[in-house]
Amino acid sequence: MKILSLGLFVLLSIPLVDFYLDGDMALQMLVQIPLLILAGTLLTGRFSHLLDPPKAFGLFILSLGVVFFWMIPRSLDLAVVGDGVDRLMHLCLFLAGLGLRTSLGPLNLMIRIAAGIYATAMWSAFALILFQSPAQVCARFTLAQQQSAGQAMLWAGGCFLTVHLLSSVVLLVRLGPKEHPST
Repeated sequence: MKILSLGLFVLLSIPLVDFYLDGDMALQMLVQIPLLILAGTLLTGRFSHLLDPPKAFGLFILSLGVVFFWMIPRSLDLAVVGDGVDRLMHLCLFLAGLGLRTSLGPLNLMIRIAAGIYATAMWSAFALILFQSPAQVCARFTLAQQQSAGQAMLWAGGCFLTVHLLSSVVLLVRLGPKEHPST
């Protein structure tokens, strides 16, 4: 998995591939950013035993914050224009993926379910802004690209939420009801 993780990171960092993905907002939001996060999650999950739940939750919030920071329109604009900022975005998203993978293990199932719903809600809110805004939100992309990316992100968010909720229900059913000790 380490070779796959680093290979994916290097592939996305090749200037020609990066230039192609940076050229279209939908490709950047639906391909580049998720794959950079995936590359980080594939690296390892072996550190999760070192974290107790409060520290894991803190790392989760930090990692999620990093991901959402790079989805802010001004951050996207800076990453598309500046090579140094673009490389920083790649590194941050890769490390955020590593942080997400490490932090989710120690958290209980209900927190992971809620986190998935929250992340999908934030993603969908941003997608809705892109799709419905009558003016450009990102200066480096056209209004048509922005609205197309927003629509695609809404579809992807809906698909993710459906899969997340169905898998959560399956996990909850498999675990069965928890018995509370009588006092």
